[in-house]
Amino acid sequence: MQVREKLINQYPEVSVQYDPLMPGKFGGLYERTSLHPNGLILLTDKLNYYLENSILGEEYGHHVTSTTDITSHYGKTYNVNAAREELRARRFGHKLLIPLEQLIGCYKSGCWGDIYEMCLHLEIDRSYFYKVIEDYKSRFGLWVKYDGYLIGFEPLNIKKL
Repeated sequence: MQVREKLINQYPEVSVQYDPLMPGKFGGLYERTSLHPNGLILLTDKLNYYLENSILGEEYGHHVTSTTDITSHYGKTYNVNAAREELRARRFGHKLLIPLEQLIGCYKSGCWGDIYEMCLHLEIDRSYFYKVIEDYKSRFGLWVKYDGYLIGFEPLNIKKL
């Protein structure tokens, strides 16, 4: 089963649709409306499969973590609460798509060390992979012990303990 299918099956209450009018740089949008009280994710149709997976992960993060409509804050002065909700949703997406178990899975499958091969295995874009690693560095430091492994984020490394 592909990553997108797993995500959609995990949150069947949320509708996912493509919006051909949405600019490619925007990527996606999550909203709750009277027509979609359980949530609607709109995705641009201008991205490749791997970029769409990362956008989809973050939008599911908004579904789970957001309490207000933060889109009303765009284009206005900086709003701390909107920035916090955005960060929570982004981190949820990181953990949803690339939990530490997935990094260990890359190591076990033999694709550890080759970023391109790891991204194919994880079905994500390389730029997203680097963002997740940077986020993990900011949260855990340069390394973390997890489930019998030592995962290093700079340089990217993993060792069985």
